[in-house]
Amino acid sequence: MKNDCKLIGTLPSLHDKKSVHEMMSSDYISEVRLNSGVNDLLTPEEVIERIKVIEEMYKKTVWIDLKGRQLRVNAWADPSYEAVELNHEIEIEYPAKIIFRGSNSSNIMHTKGNKIVLDTPPERAVGKGQSVNIIAKSLNIKGFLTPQDIELIKHSKELGLNNYMASFVENEEDLVEILKLNKEANIICKIESKNGMKFINDTSLPLHLMAARDDLYTETGRNILMLKQLREIIKRDKDAICASRLFSSLNTSDYVSLSDYEDLELMYSYGYRNYMLGDDIRGPKLVKAVNAWKEFINE
Repeated sequence: MKNDCKLIGTLPSLHDKKSVHEMMSSDYISEVRLNSGVNDLLTPEEVIERIKVIEEMYKKTVWIDLKGRQLRVNAWADPSYEAVELNHEIEIEYPAKIIFRGSNSSNIMHTKGNKIVLDTPPERAVGKGQSVNIIAKSLNIKGFLTPQDIELIKHSKELGLNNYMASFVENEEDLVEILKLNKEANIICKIESKNGMKFINDTSLPLHLMAARDDLYTETGRNILMLKQLREIIKRDKDAICASRLFSSLNTSDYVSLSDYEDLELMYSYGYRNYMLGDDIRGPKLVKAVNAWKEFINE
């Protein structure tokens, strides 16, 4: 039995009331995360108001995901004819490439502010809100909190919602920026880059951490070094959350793969006791994932 484990869900679209209820009412989902990158055509104020109702109705903590310096596409674009616009200004040293979801990539030929020109268009459309990774000889992402992040913090503070998961935390100033807006903020630092790893190894600050495995794996070279980093994160914070890639086999299969069970068992052996489901685990997938989770904790 693994009674010391906790599973965190990621909310579906707030308009999908049936799926929201399924997740929030599950006895095996302890808390949930709101992915603020999902475009529900709601203002930050409307999002927070709905989250307040959901939290009070189901008596479960909702973590507000702040995008920080996570790079995202700002507007739909056809890279064959126009530059791709990002949510942050960047400075890079070439060679550099951009990696889209699904591992499609293109070389970056030129940048100006928050716009980039690619040598070849990606295989799939470049949609607004899509998260991306840039791998370069050197990369400087300007700024941390996005305008939407700031609005979410302001409105959540007014309603007494103080729990945040901050993406791509890389230094103490990132935390200070959040705390200046809400001094009651309870922050989980999502570790997703080389700079993030350097920060947690260099600072003596007490930190609440998340191993955001998908971006961390991409950003740090997609090699076996990732296992060492996962061990470092749980050593730094015994309550760290293991996130991304849980039950990923459900995206292509009707059943949970052996490698998914093995992944859970390996992370448990490292010391992880808190786990978080990704954006894609909802509806029928959620039912299968929760059933597999029950098998895991009762094994």
